Amino acid sequence: MERIAKFSLRHAKDYPFVAGGLRDFFSYRDLGMVEATGGRFRAHVARAVRGCDVPTGRHVHKLDFQFIYILKGWLTAEYEGIGTVKMEAGTCLHNPPGNPHEVLAFSEDLEFLELTTPAEYDTVEV
Repeated sequence: MERIAKFSLRHAKDYPFVAGGLRDFFSYRDLGMVEATGGRFRAHVARAVRGCDVPTGRHVHKLDFQFIYILKGWLTAEYEGIGTVKMEAGTCLHNPPGNPHEVLAFSEDLEFLELTTPAEYDTVEV
């Protein structure tokens, strides 16, 4: 398999937050990793469009790796085998592949960095 890797440098001022990601209550700033890695990885910063206290519903992501680092605000979620957790600025989370979870609520100022592999994956309600 040929490795695709390109140099990537992005300044926040040149890449605004845009709608159109996995969830309509977030906007996303793409960090250029999809193109740089030929689709092997995605990295973005997600920002709440509004606060939320309505659960997303229990779901799983069909991916190999998911990492979240909270930059600002807070998020409460429930993870199978763990229970309910509240993540605040400075919290990092690795959710194992296929682990059912549900976002319960988050602040209106929530921002988080998310890394996934592969870049494109399915989300399935359970």
